[in-house]
This record gives sequence, C-alpha cells and structure tokens, in this order.
Amino acid sequence: MILVFEMNWSGTVHAPGNAATIQAIAAGCPDQEVRVFAEPGHLQELRLDSIAGHPIALYPQFQGRPGIVAWRRMRHEFALLRAALAAVPAGEPCLLMLLSTTSTAIFATALAARLRPGTRAQIGLHGDLNALTGSRSRHPLRRAFDLHAAMARPWRHLRFLVLEDAIRDELARLAPSALPRTDVLPLPINAAELPVEPAATLAPPIRFGFVGQATEAKGITSFLAIARTMKSRHGAAAEFDVIGRADPRHPPPDASDLIAPIATDYLARAEFTRRLAALHYVVLPLQGAYYRLAASGALLDAVTWLKPVIAGQVPIVAPWFTHGDIGHLCADEAEMLAAIDAILTWPDPERYAAQVATMRIARDTRSPAATGQRYSALMRGFFPP
Repeated sequence: MILVFEMNWSGTVHAPGNAATIQAIAAGCPDQEVRVFAEPGHLQELRLDSIAGHPIALYPQFQGRPGIVAWRRMRHEFALLRAALAAVPAGEPCLLMLLSTTSTAIFATALAARLRPGTRAQIGLHGDLNALTGSRSRHPLRRAFDLHAAMARPWRHLRFLVLEDAIRDELARLAPSALPRTDVLPLPINAAELPVEPAATLAPPIRFGFVGQATEAKGITSFLAIARTMKSRHGAAAEFDVIGRADPRHPPPDASDLIAPIATDYLARAEFTRRLAALHYVVLPLQGAYYRLAASGALLDAVTWLKPVIAGQVPIVAPWFTHGDIGHLCADEAEMLAAIDAILTWPDPERYAAQVATMRIARDTRSPAATGQRYSALMRGFFPP
C-alpha cells in the first residue's frame, strides 16, 4: 500500500503537479492500493477519480514556510501519519510518500515508519530544498531538526525524491551526503488537463503569457518590462497576460500593458486553463537562484498545452530543448526581448507549427504512463512484481 500525503498546501496550490505525480505513482504501481491524504479543497482540485482521497486538517500556522522548525507542527505531522498507518492491514508492506515536506515532517515520517515494521518512506522535495540556502537557527535543538540536519542524516528506510535531474545536480553541491539517498522522478504532465482543441495557429494578435504566481523568483518584473516595451513598439499586434495571482499583501504590479488585471486571489482552474489555451507562447523569465532547487509548474503547463516557450537559461529548462525547437532559450532579458520582437515583426506560422509538434513529442516523455515506468523501477526493490 502507498499512502500519499500533502500536509503543506491547500486548495489549488501545487494541485496540478501533485495530481500528475499521483497519477504516475498509480501507473507505476498498479498492484498497490494508493490512498491520498490532503486538505479537503486540495483533494477536490486533485480530481483523483478512482484513487481514494482522505481529508485531513493542515497545521494552521506557517503554511508556505517549510523551513521553520515548529514542535507543534511536528507533533501534528506525526499524528496524521500514525492515524493513516493505523488503518493499514497488519503485516502489509507500506510506503509513506510525502509530496512536499517540512524539515520536521522528515523526522516525523522516519519515526512513524520505524515504529511500524514493513514501512518505508519517500520524501518529495518541491521547492522545499530552498531552505538549504537560507541561514540556520543558532538554537542547537532547532538546528538539529532543520533541513540541513534532515538531509545529512544516514536514514535507513527513507529516501528523497526530487523532480528534475538538474535539481539533483544542485543538491549534490549543497548537501552531498544526501545524494546516495536521493532519486529523481521528473514532474509529469497532468493527463486530466490534456487539451481537446487543436493548438492555436500563429496569427496576430500574438499573445504571450506569464503563468503562475507573480513573484520575483518567476520573473514578473522582467515580464512586465518586456510587455511595456513590446506594446509601445507593436501596439495591438502584441498581447500580454499574467495567468496567476499577485501577493495581496503588496501593492499590485502595474497591469496597464496587460489584457486583464492581475488577480490577487487564486484563479479557478477552469479560468486558468481557458486563458492558458488562448496563448501562443509562455514566457518563463525564471530566476536561477530559486529554480535551481525547484521544478516549474508553469513549464509543465506550457508542455501540457503545447505552448512554445521563451525562457531563461536555468538548468531545469535547458534539457527540454534537447527534443528540438520548442521556442527560444535566452541568456538574459535582452535576448528574451529580442526573441519576442522578432516573433512580432516576422511571424512564422510554419516554424510555430513545427515547434508545437516538437512540444507534443516532448509532452509524451512526461505522461503519467511514461513517468510511472520510472517510478516502478524506483519501487521494484520495495514492492517486487
């Protein structure tokens, strides 16, 4: 049996990527019962169909702050794991799989697995690894339970799972002792969202989109600067859209060059995908520091919806271009600006159609079935065929 947990995020946050990973787990281990534990709103967004979903209450504090060592949160995490394990038939091998984590959840999971014979643990790391780049507490007990300490421990029945080969490479630099216990399961596409309509043809107005939360890590300032320059140069022939949300705690970014205001609440997924389908290109001015240790859901959205990308040269993006021409890989904002200017000045529908066809080939490599085969290989030692 495989027990999958999302103990950090609620509602739509990370739901598409989590759904895709769960699909891959189920495809890779068809003989195993999979149970998913998440906040009720998150379960609804996952759209699990035949996979059993079990609602849980998240710890109410520190959501989105996995690096904080909080003892009450650790007790809450341990209690959720133990309650789920209590419903597993005695003697049945069981895997605890965390889709995301906090440092304390790693220790709680290791303890829960140790207390039940035949139980092992797999800790998914999705952006959580960025806690390795911050400062550590000077309090010795908190340091003993932070992410640095968790990654350095010689766990016997616990392994880590990262979502891109490039992330494992960066982890080798920051926490080399964790490398022997770290596997890679590339972030799959969400099969439930495969578009039924054909991809858009390249014709004015040409629409460029920024996908996901409007943060500096994702490059929102660069995108808005590009939109301002291109609108002044090309007018109505160019359209720009931010399909995501801005942090409501801060003044909203200037949206005067966009086709719609930037939302301050999470978009309903139907609205999100409607606007995504209307794009010609997804612009990914990702900032290297954060995305050296995190996968990009926006990139997977672009692949799923067959939208060629205009992207910065961060390690998680470059491997996609080994499939062929899927857009433009740019060294900096100036190159991104030049690429968009060239598209608007000399539209090339034939090249665009070829890029979409190459995106389709790339998409097939990240289907839940294809990724499930890789997961099956990881699990073969624990769940023999």
